[in-house]
Amino acid sequence: MRRIGQFWRHASARVTPQENANAERILGPLAPFFLELPVNDQRHGLDVLETVIQLERQPSPLLQQAALLHDLGKVALDAMLPKSFSRVVEAADMLRGNIADLERTIIGLDHMVVGKRLAEKWQLPATVRDCVAMKDRIVMPQRVVAVMISKGAFGPTLMR
Repeated sequence: MRRIGQFWRHASARVTPQENANAERILGPLAPFFLELPVNDQRHGLDVLETVIQLERQPSPLLQQAALLHDLGKVALDAMLPKSFSRVVEAADMLRGNIADLERTIIGLDHMVVGKRLAEKWQLPATVRDCVAMKDRIVMPQRVVAVMISKGAFGPTLMR
């Protein structure tokens, strides 16, 4: 049942102008990165932000930015390898598989690696870099991850 809900949210994803304005306010100069995401990834980022706010009540601005930008690498994969990334998306939809696993199988690397490298190149804040790089590799309750990230528990050496 959970997968059906995920599929429905993905297929019917919408982002209101008010939500976009809120994301732009949170992200400031980083907003163009969010606005380049496909609408279903924007919706997902906004949903993650909502979860973080529910868990943390008053999350730090950096944690809010990380929630919105954690799928940054997908934009780069789609821009640089559109045919391959399209195959990944089709396979993920058809198989209901983990998109990162399919990216590694079809392309040879995943959006987290690409996003981490972009975040480093663009000198995004460390919290954002760490969330982009770690999001699908952490097997912990979301609340624990959110609190650890907001407290700076993932140092720069973890990502090397």
